[in-house]
Amino acid sequence: MSWIIKDRMGKNMKKPTFVIAEIFLSLLLAGSLAAVAVLAVDLNTGGSIIPPELYGGEAKPKQESSEEDKKQESKKEESSQVSSESSAKTSEETSQKTESSADEKKEESSKAEQSKTETKPGDTVSFKDKLILQQPENSTDQPKEMEEFITDYGFDFDILYGDHFIAVDATEGGKADIYCYQKGDNGIWWNISGDGKKFSENAFIGENGPAYEVTPGSKKSPLGFYTLGQGFYIGQKPDSTYSMFEITDDTYWVNDPGSAFYNTKVEGTDRKDWSSAIHMITETEAYKCGIVVNYNTSNIKSDLSSSVFMYCGNAPTEGGIALPESEMLTILEWLDKDSIAMICIMA
Repeated sequence: MSWIIKDRMGKNMKKPTFVIAEIFLSLLLAGSLAAVAVLAVDLNTGGSIIPPELYGGEAKPKQESSEEDKKQESKKEESSQVSSESSAKTSEETSQKTESSADEKKEESSKAEQSKTETKPGDTVSFKDKLILQQPENSTDQPKEMEEFITDYGFDFDILYGDHFIAVDATEGGKADIYCYQKGDNGIWWNISGDGKKFSENAFIGENGPAYEVTPGSKKSPLGFYTLGQGFYIGQKPDSTYSMFEITDDTYWVNDPGSAFYNTKVEGTDRKDWSSAIHMITETEAYKCGIVVNYNTSNIKSDLSSSVFMYCGNAPTEGGIALPESEMLTILEWLDKDSIAMICIMA
């Protein structure tokens, strides 16, 4: 096809380049002035045409990214990556904290359960958390070690007419182990610390060991079976209904064999006839709490020892039984106003 363009006068004009005119008229027929502009740029610059991408139905040329744009895009990608990593790290830390918290709660619960069943010597705990105060079900046999304690002396269980029994087993060097037992309604005893278990491994007796008859100043503890007398305390009263007396500034325990009050408690000095006595209030640590052992307290003999107590202490004694304060308190709390308690010191 050949095109000739004329002016108003009908004269022939100079013939333009065929290819440009043809393409120009084709684009005009398509109604795309924008494409003509792009083509003009293309022809003038020698650039390449990039297929347009449609954005909402409108054709727009895709521009190449400048160096600055590339840097900004790179920064955005790096920021996005850091954010993702931070989020992942935070999520992981939160998960670890949650797991750690759960483990801590589990460990605390485990420790709480363990503390109910295990008590270290000297710990101050409620006796309710340490002792077995209810007779085990289907309990039909007497404790084996308790039976051995009694039969070793040629006795049987009939000698124990009370309902609470404390066995003090002397070991060596003035030391002793303690076992505690309680009797059920069916006449069967049980170990309140558990079958075969010791109530205490931290007790002490007389510095020179046990003996059947102990004389004043011998520093020996009396072998045999005895009832327990009153409890005593200085300051705060132990949480127990067991019969106890409070030690005051006027409380004395007479240890002068020549006194009419030998081996008895006396309040005040109005009737003083002794040359020596224990002013009990001065023994603030030892007598913070304790129990009288009824040795030589009935038909008192001046040639037998006096002031045999269970009391607080951590060393061999003059003849009494010493044990940690917490364990002494526990025994007092175990006993009540109706308790008839016996003790046996054995070697």
